[in-house]
Amino acid sequence: MRPDRRRLIAAAAFLPWIGSPARAGTEATTLAALADPARPDTVMGVGVIARDGAGRVVLEQVHGSGRLTVDGGLQARAFTLDTPMRIASITKLVAMTALMTLVEAGRLSLDDDAGDLAGFALRHPTHPDVRITPAMLASHTSGLRNGPSYPVPLGHHLSEAFTTGARHFDDGGWFAPASEPPGFFAYADVNFAVLAQIAERVSGERFDHFLKRTTLDPLGLDSGLNWSGVPDAVRARASAACRPVDGVWEPQVDGEIAPAPAIRVTTPTEAPDLTADDYRPGDNGFVFSPQGGLRASIRDLDRLARSYAGHAGVPRLVSSETLDRMSAPLWTYDPAGPGGDNDRGLMRAWGLSVHIPTGGDGDAFFGPGSADWRGHFGVAYGLQSGLFWNRRDGRTLAYMISGTPRDPETLTGIRSSVSPWEEVIFDTALAAFARRG
Repeated sequence: MRPDRRRLIAAAAFLPWIGSPARAGTEATTLAALADPARPDTVMGVGVIARDGAGRVVLEQVHGSGRLTVDGGLQARAFTLDTPMRIASITKLVAMTALMTLVEAGRLSLDDDAGDLAGFALRHPTHPDVRITPAMLASHTSGLRNGPSYPVPLGHHLSEAFTTGARHFDDGGWFAPASEPPGFFAYADVNFAVLAQIAERVSGERFDHFLKRTTLDPLGLDSGLNWSGVPDAVRARASAACRPVDGVWEPQVDGEIAPAPAIRVTTPTEAPDLTADDYRPGDNGFVFSPQGGLRASIRDLDRLARSYAGHAGVPRLVSSETLDRMSAPLWTYDPAGPGGDNDRGLMRAWGLSVHIPTGGDGDAFFGPGSADWRGHFGVAYGLQSGLFWNRRDGRTLAYMISGTPRDPETLTGIRSSVSPWEEVIFDTALAAFARRG
């Protein structure tokens, strides 16, 4: 696909040092430049692991720094492949994988009424006869939106966001505009709060414990939602997600990390001393941040990607049939259909919390073979992350950026709608794949 001229001009003006995609043998130089503070508009830190279909590393690089608040002062630290951070929306993919273990066990159907499963009435006010299902939540076609009270805090019930007159109803702000038809795609975090609450009510476990038991422990990962279950030795390697403030990289989340076993939760103003120990499973799926709160490293993302790709020696979290089901499109962008917000062409098809590139204008970030890839992006607080696997040949890519100099959601690369920094990562990985044959 030829690059859009407007994209080419904008990206060249924004990052004049990028030039053409990485060529064979130049991967380390290219990624180092991406995090070189002497160059304009570079990131704070970047790390990448890419593997071929046999699981062999074809690219493993990390450059730049992380940052943390220590004893009241900012402390720079090396950014490594073992640096845990809040990985943002990749959490949704992992959370849905955990939920699918209940589906495999016959304890849950994705076509059931999500409100019945979550314990409260859940209907769009404009479409009261349309049943909202877990499949619709996972594919962002439920008609829900993040309301002004997002996220509903610990000590409050999630149902208060969807009950007329309740303290978090926000005049219906958790629902899509009446003009949007059923099946309209719009990415929203709240879907996963409902799914997490469903998992709690079906399993009887807190969602942080449920996720760890079903997905993290089987892969041997010292990761956890909101730092739940993450030991001090791992917390000590952490970095905050950062953005520049007056030329200094400032923490936006996880600036200070409490020692284990503390778990980060959002508390209400009237009860700021509540902790995760005060939570009762099934009350509020937002508490453990299933939409973005997983703390993990690039090596952790790499191991997850290898599990999805089916690499030898890495446990599968769900069956290949289940993964195929997750990876099949439930929504595909069609201007003549129910449509959706495709984020400048970046989101053109979606499965069960799986991003499905189509190779169209905007989402061909893996080049001509983009339609064979599956995965998820993460963007929040200055962090960018990605976890992808190739369904056809088993290649994988995992990466993380610890801080971006500008809002990545307002920028695109030269040949796709990913951010300029991520496009460098994709091009560098593609060059490494080509070099290894």
